[in-house]
Amino acid sequence: MKINNLFNFFFVLIFSCKLVLANQNVFENYDSFRNSKEYISEFVIADEKNIKWKNFFSNKSFKEIELFLQTMPINTSDELIQEIIFEILVSKKTFDRNLINDDDDKLLFEIFINKLFDTGRLNEIELVYSQTSELESNSFILKKMIEGNLLRNRHSEACKILQKVNQDPTIFGKIMIICSIINNKFDQAKLGLQLLKEQNQPGDIFFIDLAFSLMSENDISEFSDLKKNLDQVKELNPIIMSSLQFVDISPNFEQIEKLSTSGLLFVLSNPSVDTELKIFCSEMLVKQGRITADMLSEAYRLSSFDEKEIQKAESLYKSLSPVRARPLLYQSIIRDNKPESKFRKIIALIKISMNDDLLSEISFLVGDLLDFDKYVRNHEDTILISKMFQSRKKFIEAKSILNKFYNSPKSDVRNLAIDISEFLQTSKLDYYSFEKQLEKVTDSKSVESTFTKKVLMLLIDELDINQNLFDKLLKTKISTSIKSNDIKNFFLASKLSDEKDFFNSLSLLFKIVDNKNLTKLNLIETYSVLTILKNLGLENEYKKLASRILL
Repeated sequence: MKINNLFNFFFVLIFSCKLVLANQNVFENYDSFRNSKEYISEFVIADEKNIKWKNFFSNKSFKEIELFLQTMPINTSDELIQEIIFEILVSKKTFDRNLINDDDDKLLFEIFINKLFDTGRLNEIELVYSQTSELESNSFILKKMIEGNLLRNRHSEACKILQKVNQDPTIFGKIMIICSIINNKFDQAKLGLQLLKEQNQPGDIFFIDLAFSLMSENDISEFSDLKKNLDQVKELNPIIMSSLQFVDISPNFEQIEKLSTSGLLFVLSNPSVDTELKIFCSEMLVKQGRITADMLSEAYRLSSFDEKEIQKAESLYKSLSPVRARPLLYQSIIRDNKPESKFRKIIALIKISMNDDLLSEISFLVGDLLDFDKYVRNHEDTILISKMFQSRKKFIEAKSILNKFYNSPKSDVRNLAIDISEFLQTSKLDYYSFEKQLEKVTDSKSVESTFTKKVLMLLIDELDINQNLFDKLLKTKISTSIKSNDIKNFFLASKLSDEKDFFNSLSLLFKIVDNKNLTKLNLIETYSVLTILKNLGLENEYKKLASRILL
C-alpha cells in the first residue's frame, strides 16, 4: 500500500470517529424526546426549551409549508444558514389541522426526513424513527435509514433494516440486489438485475455492470467499462455512491460539485475517492461547520507532493488550482524552518483562501506559527495579518500590527472594523478614539469601497450614535447603485421581521441568500439579512455574520 493511500485510510478512520462523536454531542443536552402519537410530522428531537420555532408554521397551508421547505437553500456552504435550517428541521412544530389533513401530514413528514437526509443529519433520522412505534414498518424512513447506513459503510446494518420492510422491488430493488450480493445470494441478485435491465432507468448501467463484476471471479479492475459508465452518470444518488465503495473508482468533480451535505460526507469518508475531491469536500464541510479546522489540516496532508515541489511551493502554487495550491503551501509551511520564507508562504496561503471564504479556518491553522510582528514588510502584509488576528478575536494584536506600515484611510477603515468587531463581542468601545478614526475615513472623498460601506452600515446599526458621530456620518457621501428589487426586499425584511413574522422573514432571507456567499452580498442585501436576524432575536447568528463582514 502506498504511503499516501495509508494516510488516506487513517484520515477516513479518524474522520469517521470524529463525525460520530460530533453527532452524539448534538443531543447530549436534550432532556427527552417527545412521542408524537397522533401526527408523525410533529416529531421533535431538539431541546423544547428553544421555543422560538414552535409557532413557525401557524396558520400556514400545506402548499405554503411545502414551498418553504422545498426552497430552503440546503446546499449552501454557509454555516449560519445551515444552522438555521437545522433548527427548523429538528424543533418542536405544530400545524393548523384545519389546513393540513392526514395525507398532507404524511407528505410533510417525508419532506422533513428528506431534508434531514440531504443535510447529512443521518443520526437524527434514526432518532426520529426511535420515537414512535408508528414508524416500525414505514418504508420511507426505513429506506432513508438503509441509505444512511450504506453511506457510512455500514452494509450489514443496512441489510438488517431491509428485513423489516415489505421488499417491494420498485422501492428497494437496488438495495435488495446489493444485500443479496453481500450475503452471497447471487441467484436472487441476478433476478433483480434482470428486472432492473428491463426498466432501463438513467444511471442503472453503471450499477448493473458493477453488480455483475462483484459476482464475477475475475479481478474487478478488468471491467474497464465501469469507469466509462460512471463518467456518464451526471448525478450521484446514495445507492450509486455507496456502490463506489466496492471498487477502486472515484467520482469526478462535476458529479460531486453540487452534492448535498450527506453526499459530501460520504465522499470524504470513502478511501477510493481522489485526494483533490476529498480536499474540495473538506473545504465545503468546514465552511458548513460540519467538520473542524483541524480536520481540514489532516485533509491538506493527504495531497502527495515530492520534495522539490515542497521546496518550490512559493513559486509553484501560482500555477495550480486553489484546491491543489492550498495543501502544497500548507505542507511547505509546516516543514519550513526559515521564518522569512515561512511568513511569505503564510501570506500567500491567506491570500488564496480569502476568496473562497476560508480565512478563519486558515488563520486557525497558521495563526500561531510565527511572531508575525517581526516579519511584515509592507502595508498589504499588515492588512492580511490584521485580518488573521481579527478572525481569531485577537483584537489587540490585530490593531497593533497595523501600526507597522500605516496607510490612511485603508488602515483607518481596518481599525474601525476591528473596533466594531470587538464591540460585538464585549459591548465596550473607546468612543473618543473611534471618532478620531472615523473622521479620517469620512474626511476623504465619497466612500467608494464596498467594505467601507459595510463597516459604516454596521457602525450605524450597532453603535449608539452621539452628536459627534451623527455629525460625521451626516457629512459622509456614499456612492451607491441600488436595484429596485433590493429596495423592495429591504422594506419587506424590515416590516416582516419587526412584526416577528418568522415564516415570511426567513422565506425572504432564503430567497435573498440562495446559495450565495453571505459576505459577497451587496450592501442592501446584507443589511436586509442583518435586519431579519436582529429583529427576530437571532443574536448569535447576527453577531457571527457581522463579524465575518468586518474581515
